[in-house]
Amino acid sequence: MLALYPSNKLEHLSYLLGALLKQQPGSVLQPETILVESPGMQHWLNMQLASEQGIAMNFAFPLPTRFMWNTARTVLGEDKVPQQSAYRREVLVWRIDRLIQSDAFCHQSVTAPVCQYWQTAGTQEEQSVRRLQFAVALADVLEQYQLYRPQWLFNWEAGAVNLEGSEDEAWQALIWRMLVEEIPLHPARLHQQAVNKLSEEGCSDLPSRIIVFAINTMAPQLVEFFDALARHTDIHIFHLNPSVSYWGDVKSDRERALTLRQQGIAAWRENTLDNPLLGNLGQQGRDLFNLLTELDTFEVAAFDTSAPEEHSKSSSLLNQVQQDILHGCHPSREFSTDPDDHSVMVVNTHSALREVQGLHDNLLYLMQSNPEIKPSDIVVMCPAIEDYAPLIDAVFHRVGTAAPQRQEPPRIVCSIADRTPLDADPLVAAFISLLSLPDSRFEVTKIMDYLRLDAIRAKFSIEADDLTVMQFWLEQAHVHWGVDASHKQSVSDNADAQPMFSWYWGLERLLVGMALNDTPTLTGELLSVPDVEGQQSVILGKLIALVERLRYFAGALTQHRTADEWHLFLTELRQACFMPAAEQADSWETIGKATSDVAAHCREAKYEETLSLRQIRDMLVRRFSSPDAGNHFLTGQVTFCSMLPMRSIPFKVVCVLGLNDGEFPRQSTPVSIDLMAEAPRKRGDRSRRLEDRYLFLEAVISAREHLYLSYQANSAQDNSERQPSLVLQELLRILQAEYGFTDNHLHKLSLHPFSVSRFGEPRPGFEKGWFRLANAIAMRHEQVREPVAPLQEAEIPEQVDVATLARSLCQPLRHFARHQLGLNLDSGDPALDDSEPFTDNPLTRYKVLSELTEKQITHASTAQIKQMARLSGELPSTPLTTDLLDNWEQGAQALSDAIDLSAATEQKLQLSCNGITVTAQVLVMSDKLVLWHSGSQNTKRKLEQLLSLLVCCAHGSELPLEVYFINWVKGAPVPRKAIIAPVEPQAASQMLTRFTELYVQIHREPVPCYADVALTLLKKAKEQSLVQWQHSDDATYEWQKLWQGSMAAPGIKDDYYARWFFPDGISLDALPLETMDTLFRPLSENYKEKKV
Repeated sequence: MLALYPSNKLEHLSYLLGALLKQQPGSVLQPETILVESPGMQHWLNMQLASEQGIAMNFAFPLPTRFMWNTARTVLGEDKVPQQSAYRREVLVWRIDRLIQSDAFCHQSVTAPVCQYWQTAGTQEEQSVRRLQFAVALADVLEQYQLYRPQWLFNWEAGAVNLEGSEDEAWQALIWRMLVEEIPLHPARLHQQAVNKLSEEGCSDLPSRIIVFAINTMAPQLVEFFDALARHTDIHIFHLNPSVSYWGDVKSDRERALTLRQQGIAAWRENTLDNPLLGNLGQQGRDLFNLLTELDTFEVAAFDTSAPEEHSKSSSLLNQVQQDILHGCHPSREFSTDPDDHSVMVVNTHSALREVQGLHDNLLYLMQSNPEIKPSDIVVMCPAIEDYAPLIDAVFHRVGTAAPQRQEPPRIVCSIADRTPLDADPLVAAFISLLSLPDSRFEVTKIMDYLRLDAIRAKFSIEADDLTVMQFWLEQAHVHWGVDASHKQSVSDNADAQPMFSWYWGLERLLVGMALNDTPTLTGELLSVPDVEGQQSVILGKLIALVERLRYFAGALTQHRTADEWHLFLTELRQACFMPAAEQADSWETIGKATSDVAAHCREAKYEETLSLRQIRDMLVRRFSSPDAGNHFLTGQVTFCSMLPMRSIPFKVVCVLGLNDGEFPRQSTPVSIDLMAEAPRKRGDRSRRLEDRYLFLEAVISAREHLYLSYQANSAQDNSERQPSLVLQELLRILQAEYGFTDNHLHKLSLHPFSVSRFGEPRPGFEKGWFRLANAIAMRHEQVREPVAPLQEAEIPEQVDVATLARSLCQPLRHFARHQLGLNLDSGDPALDDSEPFTDNPLTRYKVLSELTEKQITHASTAQIKQMARLSGELPSTPLTTDLLDNWEQGAQALSDAIDLSAATEQKLQLSCNGITVTAQVLVMSDKLVLWHSGSQNTKRKLEQLLSLLVCCAHGSELPLEVYFINWVKGAPVPRKAIIAPVEPQAASQMLTRFTELYVQIHREPVPCYADVALTLLKKAKEQSLVQWQHSDDATYEWQKLWQGSMAAPGIKDDYYARWFFPDGISLDALPLETMDTLFRPLSENYKEKKV
């Protein structure tokens, strides 16, 4: 007996099933056989039956293909049919790979295209990889043939041809015959034999009852198998049917257009009364409907329906659409969508992130307005969940992550299903990453990323706090990439690669520095790094152990092994590198099972050839790239998942994100060797496009109260218009034409979450942080921003040197923020760099030049300075570095020759101004004061030199200050001299007093008194005072240049501190022009430069 139970609601089907099980209970010693399409549906059905009956147990949920094989074993005899099929895709791959490299295959004339494909790949390893990739593609194709074209396979076995003129059919037929010669019984033949035997005689060992629940697509082969079984046992098929009316002949718009063209207007009019959504979206369900109606069945319908004329005019838009689909009728156009009806929401945004943020706000609003809606009543589907997973983590609160802080906005709890282990599981991702060690450059950031994984850190007993210490050591030792010189040579194909910047080189520097003194020391060709102290040596030892272990496996992974040997070796690798926590037990088992399964499949395929690392890695990546459909689905929170078949489980709120043109329906390009793509489509054939269309229809009919649809209507880069998915366009067109759905019902989200309009909408955002920013933007033009009030009890240093004083005057806002507010807006600590230096940098040049100049002045040898600079890791490891250091030595020599300090004495002076002691240090000669440095002049140095001169003048000195420095012209050093004329002692004291007054003011409030801005404006104003000059067009132009900046020189607007304290910008009038004129004009007028 074959019974059909159609319904438009899945919960009705579960209730019917529960009633059937209750009225006709099965044997307690035999589990009920229930076929479902996915683990998610199994979980939902279990929960429903348990809710209705109080308990759900003794159920077996086989997948259809597994059920067919097991049942065929029962019918034909378990001794005649193996427990596992040798034609499973995982086994078939290895059988095909073994066959196509055999002489028996390659010597056939028809196999030339195949053999040429993989034999021309280059190296033997590349050939093996390409051959295995081909075997994977062919195994997928042959599996489809077994389900949807079994007659083709029978014809091949009989030597017949299915497609005339096909170039690929001959060699595919040959491969199939070779496979059948090895193992004659394949699933298509097994199905045929089982159906034939069931047609001829009975079978006493079949289950008393077989239940098929909510499978929305079946291959004709499966339907035929159920029909044959129904002669000997009861088959109950519970299926979701969107319409109570007969709709096997309902046509889509494309099919109706074809009818109009071929049969004329009369035939076209016959189909105009059909429901357009059912016709356009339901073709896949229609195929199953027609297959089932051809069987000899009886039907128990459970549709939730009323007569069309009884539809309440007060029903929601969603309910009206569902009722019209249910009755299969064309909308009557009498329904008009109420402006307050939000049962169907279509939202458009600029980005995927705004989609998720908008969804979160709308769900909060729904749950606030209707407390009966709980997170478990909501499902959110995406065409590709991996694209949205990180955004969901950022906006929602995912189960298993740290709980939100109390001050954070409300975050809805959720779970994300259907993620691939490779993307979702850090342990799996790290394991696969370790399989790339032979190709790895051993970049310093990559190794540190390994250590950020808890399982690896635990294996080497490394604490999380140790990573900061390790990172500092590696920065100081200048470790960038490579294990040692030989490894760098092999990776870069450079026989001259040196050990510098490698792990062994850097670690040796740290070890020598730990053993020697506290200063960098030369030992042969190695410069020590003395940063490892005391007990930290234990941490260094752990880091060395990690590098050594990775180096060992990088070499061991290059060997070829059989599948069984790979399983043992990879088990050794993961046990040597990982120590998973208890909560990672599933991940640990997933990795072990994957390697074990590959070995088992090869044994079953009798594949004894050795495999390269690339082959085994590709198979594992393929395994870990398959979504895990059984985890995190229906966990009691908002469920995020991919759009998969039979995700039409009823929810109060059904949301679909990512309905963008070109992304949904998803495109599936058949492989070039797929013969089904060359042949006409048959009823029951799978089509990704038709599947997605039917999934969308199921989503529409599965929403009980709200349907939320979202897409990206505009580009976030240029606001250009983007089209929604075709299915969404069709739905909108029907809603607008038939249901009075207007543009006012479309919700357009703002580009940014802090947009003012976002919080003025009927459904405003809930996040306080964005609201505060939006409110500040809204009020920006309505009220004047109050300046920061001066600090009454600012901590002002009692003593300051001229260098610190000059630095604060050059960056006054930064100084106030960091020293008074504890606010640091600068970028963080320098990150580790995977690239070794290829050029020198100004800081290194300044440091080395200073040391060389000091040696030159005292007539000491500079050889050690140059050697230490070359081995420090701060300069490139090239022969040109020697020339570079020689050039620097020439510059130092030229600078020291220009400075005659034989009669100079060093003098330290200090002066008290406004309760602050200003200190300075100069070299005093009989006719001048001298300062020198090995860099170029800049505003900070000029100001420091002026302050030094003022301190000296205030003490009665009448000598000018001469400053010697180096300019680099086309790579050549050019010594220069700056001269600053002296001032009267009283004037010097007054100027210092004004400088210290400004210094005190900088400690109390943000003062935009930039020294470099002052000097630039004074140069342009010439003799005119800044206060007078500010009203000229030139002043406005020059200030805008300084504010905006350029590609070469960032402007003041790019300064984080200026934007923090002056978010509305700084006008020229807001600058303390009078103070800037008074303090910096003497420097502008008295400063002169010339060549030495």
